[in-house]
Amino acid sequence: MDPLIRFPDALRQVPIGRLVSVAGHLVDQHWGRYLAEHHGLTPAGARVLFTLAGMEDATHRQVAEQCFVRPATLTGIVDTLERDGFVVRRRDGADRRAVQLALTDRGREQLRQLVALIHRDTPLTSVDADPAKKAVIREFLTELIVSMSDGEDSRLNPRLHDPDQPTPGGPPC
Repeated sequence: MDPLIRFPDALRQVPIGRLVSVAGHLVDQHWGRYLAEHHGLTPAGARVLFTLAGMEDATHRQVAEQCFVRPATLTGIVDTLERDGFVVRRRDGADRRAVQLALTDRGREQLRQLVALIHRDTPLTSVDADPAKKAVIREFLTELIVSMSDGEDSRLNPRLHDPDQPTPGGPPC
């Protein structure tokens, strides 16, 4: 006996915001499994590597802020990355209380591999394999991110932040 409602048909009735939320969750899970199986990283660990690539001699606190976590939360992530040889901790010469984080050669190599993977831009579905549809999806997701960032664009991309320009954004999500 066939089911009364097929899975894809049922999803056509779900509000778009819910679909975005579920899709984001599933992509995060898939990415997390891939990182663990192929790179020995967690998503949080990969985020730290990407963050350190853009910051030289970053303090623990600066990295925590850029990763949207508390410094105490970052400690466990960095413990694992340091144990696995991806990052190194150093005391700040000017302020011995501050801890600086830096990528090791192994961390830079892992990061290089991840950047190459991301820049391959392999389609996730048959829909985004179509360049015209991919452009619409990109426009939608970009607008969604900008409108939901609620003025936090400097944390999403600190290199593009211009304090003299008005920040687009909508109500907090």
